[in-house]
Amino acid sequence: MTAGPGKGSWTLSWKRWLVNTLGGNPGPLATASVYGLGGRFFSRWLFQAQGETAGTIPSSGGKLTVSFDVDYPEDVQALPALCDRLAALGITACFAVVGALVERFPDEHGRLVEDGHELLNHTQNHPDNELLCPDRTFDQLSPQEQAAEIGTCGKTCGELLGVEPAGFRAPHFGNVTGREFYRLLAEQGYRYSSSRTAPGTESFGLPFRAAEGVWEFPVSTCPRHPFAVLDSWHALRKRNARHLSDGEFAGLCREAVTLAERHGGYLNLYLDPRDAIEYEQAAAGLAELAPSRHSLEIVTYSRHLDLLSDQSSG
Repeated sequence: MTAGPGKGSWTLSWKRWLVNTLGGNPGPLATASVYGLGGRFFSRWLFQAQGETAGTIPSSGGKLTVSFDVDYPEDVQALPALCDRLAALGITACFAVVGALVERFPDEHGRLVEDGHELLNHTQNHPDNELLCPDRTFDQLSPQEQAAEIGTCGKTCGELLGVEPAGFRAPHFGNVTGREFYRLLAEQGYRYSSSRTAPGTESFGLPFRAAEGVWEFPVSTCPRHPFAVLDSWHALRKRNARHLSDGEFAGLCREAVTLAERHGGYLNLYLDPRDAIEYEQAAAGLAELAPSRHSLEIVTYSRHLDLLSDQSSG
């Protein structure tokens, strides 16, 4: 959606400024204000800004990516059932995998490759994971240590699964360090990252060329709590989870899809594998993303990047 001249254009510019300002560094007061109003106005303005921005980034809007982070053994154990469910729904997804778990469970991860899903590098040991690497976060590592985490996971996937990921997701969205982070990815041949959340990005959540030639695919946030990722952890699993009522999570997924459809935006939704199997609410939310339910084009990150690159070269 592109506003015309006059009052409509001024109003949209003001909304874009507010979304960008609040989303970039939401303090307690901003968060309380946005959440106190239910988050709806912020989420609606975010997708309106996406729609306007999509006109300057051809092929960026009107699309949906579904991704999963395989962070724990319980997630690995859910993969066979999840692959069956995705096949039934007609969804090709992206999976961020941890090298240490690939080493322990190569067959389960191999099923992802066999079924045509895309792999992302999610580091070798997933820093700040209480089972694998509890003592340090990814952004506390030196650049050399970060590079080693990325490089070792890529090598593990190549040797055991026959596929080296083209993209990367930092543990715990947002733990990235600007240009240095993207330089590390570019030096190892990575084409894209999906490590930031939509609010506060200059593209309002659309894919954008971040730095060093690496593209960023921001992860979408909750329509009611737009500074939190719209995922099963936020909605269902964590202490004081926000959306436990029957049908509530599915309704949020449907609302996010509708916003992206209405404004020609991009929806990048993330779930935990075990939750998609263990929680009926998460399974219902996943079903809302099936291609039969909406008009968005479901794309993997690499497919979306190919479309963006074709437009850039054309």
